[in-house]
Amino acid sequence: MTLQEPDAILTKLQGQTIVLPDLEPIFDGWPRGVNQNLEQLRRDVDDWLGSAMKHSTKLGSLKAADIGYWGATWWPQAKYERLRIGTFLVAWLFVWDDELDMKDGSLWHSFELSNSYRNETREFVQYCLGLTDENHSIAGAINATVRAFETIGEAICKAYDHDQRKRLMVDMEQFIEMTRTEQMLRLRGTLPSLEEFWSYRLGSSAVPVIIAMNEFAWGTNGLPAILLRDGDVKLLCDYTNIIIATLNDILSLKKEIACGSIGSMIPLLYAQSSDAQLAVDQTAQYLFANVKAFRDTVQRLLGSDKKDGLEGPPELYNLIEGCQIYCTGNLTWRNVPVQYEPFLTLLTLGVQSCYPTIWNVRPGHDWWSACYTLSVGQGLVGLRQI
Repeated sequence: MTLQEPDAILTKLQGQTIVLPDLEPIFDGWPRGVNQNLEQLRRDVDDWLGSAMKHSTKLGSLKAADIGYWGATWWPQAKYERLRIGTFLVAWLFVWDDELDMKDGSLWHSFELSNSYRNETREFVQYCLGLTDENHSIAGAINATVRAFETIGEAICKAYDHDQRKRLMVDMEQFIEMTRTEQMLRLRGTLPSLEEFWSYRLGSSAVPVIIAMNEFAWGTNGLPAILLRDGDVKLLCDYTNIIIATLNDILSLKKEIACGSIGSMIPLLYAQSSDAQLAVDQTAQYLFANVKAFRDTVQRLLGSDKKDGLEGPPELYNLIEGCQIYCTGNLTWRNVPVQYEPFLTLLTLGVQSCYPTIWNVRPGHDWWSACYTLSVGQGLVGLRQI
């Protein structure tokens, strides 16, 4: 095997110990919270999974993922019914995507069956969002996972006008199509280049679908046309997508390696350098750069005359705050503690469990102000400042 073959990279990464940086300080000043209806949401999500997703072989792991907490941290301000439907959508996206991109997914190896699954999904979601003829019927049996969107679509139709639903569908179609590109590149048997990776990553992340639900969660009108056409508004959404995708690549690394998946930024950087810690550090630097770009974009939006045509632009402020909360909520949901001083997280890749065991190491100052190394096999004793 060559270094560029996925199995070779996976083998080389397994057993390596790396240090993850403290990511909290870069989100300083950004809003965060947990919806007051968390416990009710957890019960309702479990009930919905047990009903709509009872066919899934991953039902136990889905419940263990605490998707209710995900929804409560991403939409802390939402009224309960909007929160419930939004979180059902997230759960649906997780289940739908896992059939394609997890090794134990039913469609992992079959591109032909996967395309049928995608086409069926596209048609059914359009139908549920009221974007096809009222008399149009979907012939044949609908996949059980796909059909679970029906409840979600009905609720969105009650809240969103036609234009809002069309914009949501555009993002949903992009998500579906980019999973096709991702699977096609994976099935060819070699690692994608970084350029190929980013060509699909921002679509397959489904973050644009979540951003398209921002107005649903806030209970506000759609963005005015002047903002929909604004380049900085698009940049704001793009940076949000990049930030969340990169956070996921850092914080899900151990789980992904343990599950035999290397479809993220860090393994691709590792393939270039054969240095796992360098790959993590480069990914963190990329994250920091995009957080700064997000902040700069906000300053341009709020400091310009673009909002003058609005009546005190609540839609713009809600979008900015919503995107910030999606980033901090992602960090909160992944159980990264915020109650401590800056810390470093030490973990070993490639253990059997798909859920990481993490040690929090707090050296007393920010990670970027000094370098650390680990003598492999010595555990925490091997961590020393250099």
